[in-house]
Amino acid sequence: MKSDLSILEEFGANLAPAQEQPPAEVRHRLMNAMRQPARRPSLLSSVRGVRLAWRIGMPTVAAAGVALALVAGYLPDNTRGRPAPPGAAAQAGAAPRALPDAGQVLLLAAAHTADTPTMDARPDQFLFIDSVEVQSSAGSHRNRSGKVVFGRPTVSEPQRTRTWLSVDGTRDGLVVQETAASPVRTHIDGCKNRLQAETIDRPESTPKIPCTPEPAYQSGRVPTDPDKLLAYLYDLAAKGPTWVSIGAGQDGMPRGFVRLSDDQSAFAEIAQMLSMNHLPAVQEAAFRAAARIPGVEVRRNVADASGRTGVAVTRTEAGTREELVFDPTTYTFLGSNLIAADFDLKDAHVVRRPDGKIGRLTLRVANPKPGDVISKYALLRVAIVDKVGQRP
Repeated sequence: MKSDLSILEEFGANLAPAQEQPPAEVRHRLMNAMRQPARRPSLLSSVRGVRLAWRIGMPTVAAAGVALALVAGYLPDNTRGRPAPPGAAAQAGAAPRALPDAGQVLLLAAAHTADTPTMDARPDQFLFIDSVEVQSSAGSHRNRSGKVVFGRPTVSEPQRTRTWLSVDGTRDGLVVQETAASPVRTHIDGCKNRLQAETIDRPESTPKIPCTPEPAYQSGRVPTDPDKLLAYLYDLAAKGPTWVSIGAGQDGMPRGFVRLSDDQSAFAEIAQMLSMNHLPAVQEAAFRAAARIPGVEVRRNVADASGRTGVAVTRTEAGTREELVFDPTTYTFLGSNLIAADFDLKDAHVVRRPDGKIGRLTLRVANPKPGDVISKYALLRVAIVDKVGQRP
């Protein structure tokens, strides 16, 4: 059996220059499917470079400086006569009140979500998601010795994406991503009769494998109780830990790896979960659970992918800062960002290669500077529609 390091070496030798990304909603569905431990084999089964060659159940290889998108859910503004949140008084001419801290922002968002009505949805309908994404990519080329060399990350223009996901998870969905040339349309194979294409965007050319429907807007396996949800998130982190590479030797391969803490993994999982589950009960529980994760901080005047400015609840570790962005007055959830940060190794436990189970491996093939955008995602609207391609 090949060692983890030899697989990494093969990965580095065969990595092609970055090509176009799969639409974000497809990536997130695949990443969500990867949370099923029974389907997760060992290290590095898929390699970036071929568009949507992302297999269900395989671990993700993502590059800091190459887009790793996290999606946040959109919650319509519906205060239902609740008292104005902190900061609103200043807009009305009254004396300003102290702005809330990170935990208070999350609890205010949860209170706002509690007043958001659940949309009526039949099993045969579709969840429509209108979003904007900003991605960074690391330009790369092969030097004279054939090794891949990565340059400074470049950030894309905001890109509009419209997605249709099956309410009950059994029907085929669609992603339409606007590009400068022409829209890119990606089929999403539904889980029909407990079977689904192994590569969900290529149902005609890949074999069918057993699956469990992933409802886009129905109760599922995600708990709606904050305590149970937090336990669920930490269980995922323990069963499928994330490892981040550090530095690179003369051969371009990582000098070592650091495992993300369960706290950081749980916080990142909440951002990812919100991209897939727009049920108000789940989102309310997610905000209350996030408020209990140690190390969260608040940042002011943070822009999402569409340019809206809000207040962000953040957590930073291993060279990246996760940001959950909220409207500064209503605390509607606007979107999420992934931003490069200082990689402090002072108290880090560095290993030569990951040990035990691996849920996700992040290879830092580029060298982003603190503050560089890795990815941004903003949700503009969600709605229930009758068929794929229909807009509300």
